[in-house]
Amino acid sequence: MRKFFFSSKVTPFIILFIERDGSTYMISLMTSHPQIQSVYERFAVLKQKGASGKDQIDWARKFYTPSFITKYKASGFKTKLVDILDKDSFIQLLLEKNVRIIQMQRRNQVKAVISRINAKRLHDVTGNWNLYNEKERLPAFEIDPDVFHQYLLERIQADEDLNNFTKELNLPKLKIVYEELLVNRDVVLSRVFDFLGVDPFPVEGKTLKNTSDDLRDVVLNFEQLRSKYLNTPFETMFDEVLI
Repeated sequence: MRKFFFSSKVTPFIILFIERDGSTYMISLMTSHPQIQSVYERFAVLKQKGASGKDQIDWARKFYTPSFITKYKASGFKTKLVDILDKDSFIQLLLEKNVRIIQMQRRNQVKAVISRINAKRLHDVTGNWNLYNEKERLPAFEIDPDVFHQYLLERIQADEDLNNFTKELNLPKLKIVYEELLVNRDVVLSRVFDFLGVDPFPVEGKTLKNTSDDLRDVVLNFEQLRSKYLNTPFETMFDEVLI
């Protein structure tokens, strides 16, 4: 039997991420939970439509103001920092609504960059940034070392920006690491459900892992790319295989 909740008992949350951190997979898992209302990147959609920062905040304020009785125990959406047009007002809203922060990041910055490039290839072919059909998986490809390096610098900066942003928020925060979600999905989900105050539930995600965890299966010029990062912290990231 479905439960119902008073609005005062609903847990508001936000998933903050960069890209290729498993956020779409996480949202799809949450969507299959009957007590969680989860929305994809509404801020990005509003931004693409030419909306203002005020439009984003107005939408978020309405979203975080549930009806008196609701079927959801937790309600939230996900966004990148770069899609927030008015960060000051956004922070004020988070504090006002006591929104819980789920910060998603990826330890392996090399794989994050390669996944970004591979996702763009997938989008060019299918129109989707994430893989939903195994038949649409793309073959190995060659990566321009200069493009890779530029994206890696951007990723390092984005990680720092997100860490600094969440560090300044005096709100409950749960950090989800992509690699942990990959190898210990049920353990991570248990932490998420506890954090949001919802009941355990056997959820299922819709997305497939688009990029093999062994980069040698993905990058045709793997050795050329890896050789540029020997004796740096990134060398081991090229070699890491978790699954």
